[in-house]
Order: sequence, then C-alpha cells, then structure tokens
Amino acid sequence: MAYIGQQPFQEFSSVPTKDSFTGDGSTTTFDLANDVVRGGENALEVFVDNVRQEPGSGKAYTLGVDGSGNLRRITFTAAPANGAGIYVINDKTNLSAIAPVNTDFNGVELVLDADADTTIHAETDDIIDIRVADNDIIKIQQSSGDGILKVATDAKDLIFQQADGNKLFEINDGNFVGVGGNATAPGEIRIFEDSDNGSNYSGFKAAASTTSSVAYQLPAADGSSGTHLTTNGSGVLSWTASLSLANDSNNRVVTGTGSGLNGEANLTFDGSTLDVTGAVTVSGAITGSSTVQGTTITATTAFVPDASDGAALGTSSLEFSDLFLADGAVINLGDDQDVTLTHVADTGVLLNGASVIQFRDSGLTIGSNADGDLDIVSDGTNVDSINIESAGGITLDAGTAGSGIVYEDDGTEMMRIHNSSSDVILESKVSDKDIIFKVNDGGSSTEVARFDGDVSALLMASGKEIRFADSGEKISGNGTDLTLNSGADINLTATADVNIPSNVGVTFGDDGEKIEGDGTDLTIASSAKINLTATSDVHIPNNVGIVFGGDSEKIEGDGTDMTISANNLTIDAAADISLDAAGNDFKFLAGGTEILNITNSSSDVVIKPIVDAKDLIFQQRDGTEVMRIEDGAHASFAAAAVNPEATLTDASTISWNVLTSPVAKVTLGANRTLGAGSGAIAGQFVSLLVIQDGTGSRTLSFNAAYEFKDDTAPTLTTTAAKGDLFVFRYNGSKFLEVGRNQNLTLS
Repeated sequence: MAYIGQQPFQEFSSVPTKDSFTGDGSTTTFDLANDVVRGGENALEVFVDNVRQEPGSGKAYTLGVDGSGNLRRITFTAAPANGAGIYVINDKTNLSAIAPVNTDFNGVELVLDADADTTIHAETDDIIDIRVADNDIIKIQQSSGDGILKVATDAKDLIFQQADGNKLFEINDGNFVGVGGNATAPGEIRIFEDSDNGSNYSGFKAAASTTSSVAYQLPAADGSSGTHLTTNGSGVLSWTASLSLANDSNNRVVTGTGSGLNGEANLTFDGSTLDVTGAVTVSGAITGSSTVQGTTITATTAFVPDASDGAALGTSSLEFSDLFLADGAVINLGDDQDVTLTHVADTGVLLNGASVIQFRDSGLTIGSNADGDLDIVSDGTNVDSINIESAGGITLDAGTAGSGIVYEDDGTEMMRIHNSSSDVILESKVSDKDIIFKVNDGGSSTEVARFDGDVSALLMASGKEIRFADSGEKISGNGTDLTLNSGADINLTATADVNIPSNVGVTFGDDGEKIEGDGTDLTIASSAKINLTATSDVHIPNNVGIVFGGDSEKIEGDGTDMTISANNLTIDAAADISLDAAGNDFKFLAGGTEILNITNSSSDVVIKPIVDAKDLIFQQRDGTEVMRIEDGAHASFAAAAVNPEATLTDASTISWNVLTSPVAKVTLGANRTLGAGSGAIAGQFVSLLVIQDGTGSRTLSFNAAYEFKDDTAPTLTTTAAKGDLFVFRYNGSKFLEVGRNQNLTLS
C-alpha cells in the first residue's frame, strides 16, 4: 500500500482478552490470564460493577508481577465489596512489531521494554537521550568535537557498580567523585606508572573504618623547600617549616617549644649525671638504691616499695609527724587489701564489710556481720564484761519501728523493747515464759508481780497488793479470795458494760437480793419489787445500751444520737406512726453507710440516693425490676413504660384530660366536636384514636387548640368500625400534630 512519509512499523497483535472476577470484601489482588506486554496498567480497562477504575499509584489500582514474575497482577487500593462483579479488558496482549530494514530512526523513540518506559531516542539534534523507568537518565552529546556524557536530571549522580551491586565509582552532583567504599574494601585511587616500565602504581586509600567523614583541603600553592604538610585538625592542610634546634650547647637535653627545638640550660646530662635546676615532677616510678632527699616530694601516681612488704614508712627512731589524706581516702591493709579504712567526708571512717576492730584479742571486737547490724562482742565471763559508763545520760535509739532493743542470752532472744505508734512495748520473746518483777526487800530478793506468758496475764504474788493513794484503797488476794478495800465509796465508771463471770452474782444483804448472769442471761433477783427511784431521769452512760435478749437487740445513746439495734425491728401502733425530723432529713443507712435520703425542701418531698453513681430502683414483690431512676439524670423502665389506654365519653363536645389520659380513644356515635385538652404540660406527647361506630360516616370537628399541617383539619375515614390515629405534642399553648395514621382496621 502506498504511504506518505516514513514507512510505518508493522505491528501484529491478538484480539484483546477479558478476565472476570468476583469480590469478597477482603481480597485486593487478582492475576490476569495473560501478560500485559506493553503500556503497563494504562493498557488495561478495569471495571467494578460496571464502573471503570482509574489506574496508577494512589488511585484505584496498580499493575505488577505475579508469583512467577509475570506482569499480570492487579492490586486494588481497597478490596472490592463482597459479590462485586469485576472484569478486565487487556488491550495490548501478545503485541509484536517488526521495524522495516534500513529505516531512518530520526526523531523516533526506540522502545526497549514491555511497559514502554525504557527507551533510546534523539531528543534534539546531536543529542542522544537514554530513558529508564520513564525517567531521563543520560544524555550523550558533543562540544567542539569533545564527547560529553551528561546526567539528564539535575541534582542526580552518575554511579558505576559491579554486577553484585557494589559501588565502583560515583560522579556526584555535590561536586565530588567517589571511589569504591563497599562491603568488600574501602575506596582507593590508583595512578599507574608508564606501561613501558611496568604495571606498578601509586595510590590513595581510605581507612577501613572512621568515626566521621573528612575532606582534606590542599594548600593553594607549593611550599618552600624543606617544609612539610600539617593539618589544623579540621582537614585543612598547609605547609609548615621543619623544627630547628636553638641553644645547642654540649650536654643539654633537647625540649620542644611548639615552634622548634631548644637545648634546655636547666636540664643537662653528661652521660652519668642528670642535673636538674628547679622542681622535678615524676609520673612514673623512681627506682634505685640511692636516697631521695628534699623538702617536698610530689608524686602524680603513688609511692611504692621495691617489693611487697619490702619497706616501712618511717622507722622506730624516725617517725613521721602527721598524715594528711584527702576526702574519700582509703587505707588498704593486707597483702590482698582485705581490710580497708575509708574516709567518709565530714562524717567519719568506714571499716569495710564484716571486718572488726579488736581489743586485746579476737574475743573483744566491734564490727558488723550484715548491713544494718552493729556487733559488740565480749568473750568475758564477768557480770560486767561489757561496761557502758557516762557522766551524763545514756540514750538507746532504735530507729526502725518494731525492731527495738533486743536482749539475748547465748544467742537466744529473750526480750525486746520497741515502739508501736509511740507506745512502748516490753515483750517477752520465749514462748510461755514470764517477765518477773522483783525487789530487794530487807536484803532478800522478793517477787512482787509477773507477766505470765503461759496464760497472758499479770499475776500479783500471793499477799502482795495494788494500792491506790494509801493502804486504805487497795486490791489484794491470798490465792483464794480477792479483796477490794476502800475507805469510802467504790465507784464503777465504764463506757461499756461491766462484766461479771457467768453464774457469779452480786448480792445485797443476802442471796435473795442478787444480780447474776450465766453468760447468756442477766437475772436480777429480788424477794419483792425492783424499784428504780429517781428524782429526775434515769441515765444510762453514753455508748452503754439496754439489751433485750441479746446484743443484736439494743437501745443505746452516745449523748447526742439514739441508736435502736435489732435483727428485725417492729413498730406496732394502735393508731398512727409519726416520724418527725426537725432537721428535715430522713436518712436510710446500710451497714453504717447512708444510701437514701428523704428530705423536705420548701414542703416539696425530695427522694435521692446518697451513694454517688448509684440508682434508685423500684421492684415487684418477687424482685423483678420495674423502673429505676438512673444516675445519669433519667428514668429507665425494665419494660416499656405504658400509659393505659383511656376511653373518652362520647358527647356532642368530647372532653379530654390529657394529663390523666394521655393515651385515649373515643367511638363516635354522631358528628362530634373535640374540646381543647385539659391538664396539658408543655413538651407532653398525647395520642387519640377516633373510631367510627357501626354506622360510619361520622365527622369530627377540632377545637382551635389543635394545630394541623397547613392549618387544615383532617377528614376522617368514613368506613364503619375503622379508626384514625392522631399524635400531638403540646407546646404550652397548642397541641401540634406530629403524626397521623388513617383508615386503620382495628380487629
């Protein structure tokens, strides 16, 4: 076929293919039956429920390779819905092109891959452009006969790599050339010799590992003869003159001055004697057998002997006067320094670990066998083998509550004195043993009393007394009888009960007049009446009750409040029961915690739960919840709150009390008028079912208090026995219709 211009490519392609899928709401990837060999995702037409999807990253879908590396996997950004119909039209399947032989490629882009994003083309005259992954990478051009290889994109680099990805060479946009620097070895620059002479080279190589990057800046010009390169420590190199020797007289020791070398006049050495004029500071060891003399010897590390245990500090005739050590100084004792004395600044001296201070021998020591413990040990057998003497007082302070002062006998704890909430506790620690109090009575050790550990009691010795004020007021016992003596009254004052053992009575005159209890009942016996005579009230002490039967039935007061306790309390009155609280509050408690309050507020009765976040619950007799007043300031019902349906009386003008009958119905026996609702509360919803009687065709006129849409009253259903339902909301002045349902079959 004839053509105008360049002969076109010969292209052969198969018929487009269609792939169908069904979404499940979670799957996002679907594999096509055939590769998309040209054009990528833009060569596809993808439809979900017949809606075409936009291709590309961040759009509806992208195209990638499947598990076998074939370009045929579609990935949706979001999973198609369950049951969604998906189909894909692949327009570029099995495309091939045959270029004409000897074709001029002027202005033609040579496509190298299936998705057409890797090409070679002449961008402009005399420039070859190489594009990879749809990005211009390299441009090849010339300038005055010079060949130019240029990175096509600004701020990008030209990188040469080995087949394994290791970097060989990099021309960086940051105006530097990088060499190597991969996992195999650091980068290295090699400059080879004339090949006629061999293959040796001179090179520069980076260190295998550095702490930071550095670029060395060369001097701007060559240095003078004999100078050498030095750095300023920041990578800047400069030429520096070589050091020269000043004051080069014989035997002088050479020192560095920073700018040169100097023969030091105060430091000379003639081969055998080192002569120093001035102070000598030694940081290392001074060894030898000669004597070191001087007023002050300064050491930067330590003075040490020539061998362990090889020298003494001072002698028996040449003693040092004072020893001065710094804060925190440590004195180490022993070949292995097992004992140390450490200065604790402004406090004292610390002896390490379990080491002890001995007196005379190892049997007299002061030390610590554990952190927090101080041990004073004496192996003496005298009564006073450990003496504590003081011209003033002696204070024993046990700082930890409950630990106290412990008395032991041969390692066994016998007694402890300790503190409990500022109470002093003297405690025997041996089971069932006593604390005995003895006095020197006429030269004889005599027991007065003991705290008996076996019976947990204070026991007075037989015949010993507890006296109060004088010998006329005392308590004594002889092993059989206990005697209470008083020169006047014996007063029993108690804030609770006065308890007498079971079956032991208090008698008056004889056994006929007796008060006695058996552990359960208290019996007041009298051969005649029991009279309570008082000129005023009969007072019972605060917090002492009148008990009926047992402690669970009690009347008790504390001087302010009266408490009536009982398992069950029955108040039975032949007439009314009046509860009068002048403080306005009726409080209901459970286990001592107030849970409900009924109070008077300006003659309004207020009922409120007292425990925060708790509700007021109403139940039936069987415990079934009916309603609760929620802490969230609303009422909830266990079942729907029901207003029973009320039947209004049919009359020429129908009366409706919406407060007592918010849900109502009326059967029309003739044409009627609905009067204005009475008792309404603003915000109240009410409903009325209007029923036709057996005749039907009854009409209903509405009072002006009822407001309908467009100010138009409804027309009733005329069919006999059918009903119309109307719902209103009262706004404080009118009943506003909010809904209607007409022509209702009611049975």
